[in-house]
Amino acid sequence: KQWYQRRVRGSIERGRRIPKEKAVDNPTYQEIGDVVRSLGLNHELQPTKHYCRELDRERWQLGRVKVQLCDGEGAPLHETIHTKRQLMEYCAAMIPKLKTRSSKPADNQQPGASGKNKKKKGRK
Repeated sequence: KQWYQRRVRGSIERGRRIPKEKAVDNPTYQEIGDVVRSLGLNHELQPTKHYCRELDRERWQLGRVKVQLCDGEGAPLHETIHTKRQLMEYCAAMIPKLKTRSSKPADNQQPGASGKNKKKKGRK
């Protein structure tokens, strides 16, 4: 099975396949690949492919992920994910939890760690 990131965001008319409540904003093929890799499924990242209905082919919108969900006889390769829809919903649930998506403040210093704001005692 193959799918583009457009399938987990956007509108139904433009290709979204899962409910808007479960959708994720602007997923990349790398993020989808990371989630699929964590499941242990065979997959292939194709960074130069694009969704045919996508009019503006921006760099962040490029990419396709091909995933093998079933073996040659049709038996599922994963114990809980059997369909493409289940895989898309799982990816949409896991992408916000990725480290690349976590938005932490850039304040790395602990309060009082810098000596600039301390008053000097003694000599002037």
